[in-house]
Amino acid sequence: MEGNRTYSESELIRRIQAGESGLFQELARRHSESLLRCAFTLCRDQQFSEDLAQEALLEGWRFIGRFDGRCQFSTWLYGILRHRFLKSLRRKSLQEPHSWLLDADPLMTAETIDPVHQLQLNEDASRLRQAVALLPDEHRQVIELRFFAEASLEDIAAVLDVPLGTVKSRLHNGLEKLRQQKITVNLFSNTRESGVKS
Repeated sequence: MEGNRTYSESELIRRIQAGESGLFQELARRHSESLLRCAFTLCRDQQFSEDLAQEALLEGWRFIGRFDGRCQFSTWLYGILRHRFLKSLRRKSLQEPHSWLLDADPLMTAETIDPVHQLQLNEDASRLRQAVALLPDEHRQVIELRFFAEASLEDIAAVLDVPLGTVKSRLHNGLEKLRQQKITVNLFSNTRESGVKS
């Protein structure tokens, strides 16, 4: 990037579409982490999710000329991801691996100082993971995408190919089911419950 200049996303896309294809690396860097988390939520397999994210980015680079700005670039990219996921399912007849929620703890960081507090957080996060894993798929996917993958409601609608209103309804119902189990949403690292109304 010339002179280490930081471009806005819209300018970056415009320059790539104008022929500066080398800038796509920066665009991919900005979206790769959230794209990988969304892929993981869909397929629940680490290697498969990495392959899906790479394929989506590659396809995004090849067809960026088709991006017309009528939606967020992330929404467009997640739409590609979902298409690749469904295509891979048909090709591989993939069996769903066990939930990553039961194996990994995306909520914890190494920065917690108090060991007693750390233990309580670990116990709370474990209860949360188990509770989310037991939700119906339609609620589990929305909650994982919203809070663990930190996807916007619009992006979730693109990933799952459902209307925005359906995403809001599923998120509301999923959070309500967690409340009924005495699971508090403040256990999430980036709770945005207000998004249900947005």
